[in-house]
Amino acid sequence: MRAALAILVFAAACSSDLDPGGPDVDGGVEDDPLVVTDTPAPGSLDELFANVIKPRCSGQPGLCHNGQFEPNLSTPALAYSYLVRRPGIEKADRERVNPGHPESSLLIDKLRLRNGVATQMPLGAEPLGEADIAAFEAWITAGALRAPGEAEAPTLNNPPKKPAIGVFAANGDRLDSPGMATVSVGQTITLRHTVQDFETADSAIAFAAVALFNSDGRGVVLDTGSNPTIGATTYDPAGPPALGDVFDYRRTWTIGPTIELIDQATGVRETVAASGLTLTPIALYIDAGGTDGIASFAFSDRTIRVQ
Repeated sequence: MRAALAILVFAAACSSDLDPGGPDVDGGVEDDPLVVTDTPAPGSLDELFANVIKPRCSGQPGLCHNGQFEPNLSTPALAYSYLVRRPGIEKADRERVNPGHPESSLLIDKLRLRNGVATQMPLGAEPLGEADIAAFEAWITAGALRAPGEAEAPTLNNPPKKPAIGVFAANGDRLDSPGMATVSVGQTITLRHTVQDFETADSAIAFAAVALFNSDGRGVVLDTGSNPTIGATTYDPAGPPALGDVFDYRRTWTIGPTIELIDQATGVRETVAASGLTLTPIALYIDAGGTDGIASFAFSDRTIRVQ
């Protein structure tokens, strides 16, 4: 796992254009996503698509879910992939469609304007009638199958969210807001980041770490061993609030008069004076799903200047 994380950090050092969290939806839908059944089975998703989703949500450009906004409901297969067992955007604590449980499905919350959602769907249009909503509820109660007789939707490992990063002083003050964090030689700072995975509690994240990269692309040596630029972070439930989350992973770092830098490509190390360096923090973590989990990382949009 640490080796895989090292590859991720190296890739991050080389490019800022990588997708930090992987695709939101597995593109491997089993059937042709363009096929629309002419005679859909009663109570099926195809029938719901023909009778409700297409005319009210996605049948033409201008309707919100024709591909321009998530979830993409432009075909029955895509609607299934984007809805069933997928966490919502507005309410990331619940699935859009929780098979067997319409009472805890965000889709029904949005259609009925309940359980704390901000807006009712269809947005800016006449709400669906009771019969249409009840048809969605019946489909969900019956297992939210792709088609009658199909297997239940598999349990998914949804990609973890991109972490937010913060730099804090020993007294708890945030140093990198609103701009560059200016620190001094000899100062102890705390690098913090968020984690958020739908299937994994924050305390159960498989591995989390921070890295620091100099303005010339070389990494700061934070640890010993084969992955010296990876500084493991630890869970701290008492961390300060972040935007919509908590900075609940941390690593303390004392800035010495010199800092060891390493070239990720060649492995060559050099000890340089700390004063004058400009460092970019990166946070990364792996969820606990699947064999190795899914990794997510982010560059801070602020730098650390050592004076």
